[in-house]
Amino acid sequence: MNRSPIIIFLTVALLFIVSQSMFIVKQQQKGFILRFSQVLKDSAGKPVVNNPGLHFKMPFIDTVKKLDSRIQTFDGRADRITTSDKTDLIVDTYVKWRVKDFGQFYLRTQGSIQRANGFIDRFVDASTRAQFGTRNIEQLIYQDRDETIQAIMAEVAQKTPEFGIEVVDIQVKKVNYPDEIREKVFQEMISERKEFANANRAEGSKEAEKIRADTDAKQKIIIAEADRTSREIRGQADAEAAKIYAETYNKNPEFYAFLRSLDAYKASFQDSGDVMVIKPDSEFFKYFKDAKGK
Repeated sequence: MNRSPIIIFLTVALLFIVSQSMFIVKQQQKGFILRFSQVLKDSAGKPVVNNPGLHFKMPFIDTVKKLDSRIQTFDGRADRITTSDKTDLIVDTYVKWRVKDFGQFYLRTQGSIQRANGFIDRFVDASTRAQFGTRNIEQLIYQDRDETIQAIMAEVAQKTPEFGIEVVDIQVKKVNYPDEIREKVFQEMISERKEFANANRAEGSKEAEKIRADTDAKQKIIIAEADRTSREIRGQADAEAAKIYAETYNKNPEFYAFLRSLDAYKASFQDSGDVMVIKPDSEFFKYFKDAKGK
């Protein structure tokens, strides 16, 4: 009797049974064994957690549930929240979390990431509403932004260990006004900026007028001082000229008379349009006829 088919069948069946008795947990995973749909527990009543590596189970009876051990990101929907000054805001947050106690996590969520995100969403929403409700717009945006986020994270971190979850980070992505009041707020902001700009322009104009007045006053003082100085200089020059004329007259009266006549000619004929009606034999022209005035 040919036993080859039987041996082949038994070999294949054995290999199949062996393959059903082993399972591999990857590096980024943790594994659980479900026996008759119940998680396998140790003598202390805690779920048995299988770390990364090769493990064995009872074939056809046990099933394996694997959980992701990496950091998860939950980006929930934006919520409408009211601040302490009764202003509605649209707040959008995200959460970074990971499984810390895999046994507890599996018992509370059945290993469902979606269910865990649901719990986290409720915790973050409640804490965000509580923290935003005690602060006004200015505090939330400018003064207490970091403190608010830390307070939210601290409150959520107190609730998640019950589910075997560790909160790594919580951040507010965006804070905005609802659509129905956003335009109104923008118009109020524009109006405030215009009032601020007008006030600055008025202050600038006032300061400019003050500077111009000070400049005009200083200009008048400088001009008056310059005029006084020029008068003094002209007076000194006239006195010096009179002195020179007097000395010239004392030394040579006839030469002095000649110089004075030249000055008179110069003053009389400054403009080409000047006209003089005078007799040709007038004393005025005596030096025109003769250098000695004879």
